[in-house]
Amino acid sequence: MKMSKLMKKGLAIGLVGAMCFSLAACGSSSDSSSDAATDDTSAAAETTDDSASSSDTSYEGVTIEFQQWWADELTEDYLQEACDAFYEETGITVELLTAPWADTKTAITSGAATGTVADIVAVDSAWLVDFADQGIITNLSDLFESTGFDTSLLADQWEVDGSTYAVPLLNFGYPLYCNMDILEAAGVESIPTTWTELAEACEKITAAGYEAFPINLGTQSPNGICNVVMGMASASGITMKNDDGTYTLTENTDVQALLEYLKELWDAGSIASGATTLEESEMTSNFTAGNYAFCIASMSMLSDYQAAGLNVECAKIPVQDGYTGESGMCVASWACGISESSENKEAAALFLSYLFGGSDGTDGQWCEVMAVDKSAFPASTVADPDYSAMDEQFNVVYEIYNEGYPENQFIGIPETETVETDMTNALVQYLQGDIEVADCLAAMQQAIDDVQ
Repeated sequence: MKMSKLMKKGLAIGLVGAMCFSLAACGSSSDSSSDAATDDTSAAAETTDDSASSSDTSYEGVTIEFQQWWADELTEDYLQEACDAFYEETGITVELLTAPWADTKTAITSGAATGTVADIVAVDSAWLVDFADQGIITNLSDLFESTGFDTSLLADQWEVDGSTYAVPLLNFGYPLYCNMDILEAAGVESIPTTWTELAEACEKITAAGYEAFPINLGTQSPNGICNVVMGMASASGITMKNDDGTYTLTENTDVQALLEYLKELWDAGSIASGATTLEESEMTSNFTAGNYAFCIASMSMLSDYQAAGLNVECAKIPVQDGYTGESGMCVASWACGISESSENKEAAALFLSYLFGGSDGTDGQWCEVMAVDKSAFPASTVADPDYSAMDEQFNVVYEIYNEGYPENQFIGIPETETVETDMTNALVQYLQGDIEVADCLAAMQQAIDDVQ
């Protein structure tokens, strides 16, 4: 599906329209004679025509760079098509600088050191605060205000110290995957919906000789504490983040209840073996091989699991017994920031606006097609993706996602990977019985306090 061509240069004109109106208003006259009124009207018309003509070409010849890992992962080159359509509308060339995820961060940080960072950069949630603190990405709150960017297009904004520094375009949800063949073989008649039901199901599964519930607690890429542990927390409305942006773990009875529940699963042998060194890629490959009954993983893994011939169903992560509130779903995101050193911040903001809402702020097609292509959920408020051709299980998760809210509890924490590592180590010590739950919570709190 390709984006339809809209009025050439319409987006650029829209951005400067308010400024043109202001200038015309300042030049108006209070003369009440008909001749003066006619002259003023003609002059205003000429001014407006001249301004529109000028703005129509104001971005001609401008080139902005976009450093990301996305283009090679989009099977239909949608990002390049978006750049080409944007050029036709505005005269702004968007040059894609594409590298793998890990190399993207290196390219951005090295470019910042030499003053050659791209105008727009893809931002992983783990990089957000570091990029903001290092002055790599600009304060978007200020830029959006000065350019008249329509922030109602944005389903979410990533903030540091109360200001926006990046905006997610796509969200990748983390539901519960269930190997239905293992559940059936173990006598589990239905997918668990509560912590008690999950514990009971895991007990039957392990008794039948299967591995039940994996948590990737390896620290080479320490995201299990975010995606699995705090993903379980979010499903039950449990958070470690306060409304003012601070974090509370010590004396957080809700988080404590979750940790104690995980300890019960651990002691019962329900958490899959090798958890303390298990990395995410190993966890998903083991699930693909049919070795686990359950797995909390990215929605993007669904096609891999089905291609492997698994009888898999997706479900909401079980909630704490008695919880009836709204559930959060942990997400990983493709997000964008604009570099502080960019000489074309307004043009960069125009391109972001185009990705989210098209030329007129009502067309979310680019966000839609990329979301469908990547089995993701759009973070544009005007996007209306067509998932009718998607697998039934994907639509099950999309419904769960829409009934709740996207959340990643580590967004806004500096040195995220270090914090995740320290928190993971504390959790492993607790699960293994080396420390008490209060000590675990204190260590987790200290990990965050050390980087604040």
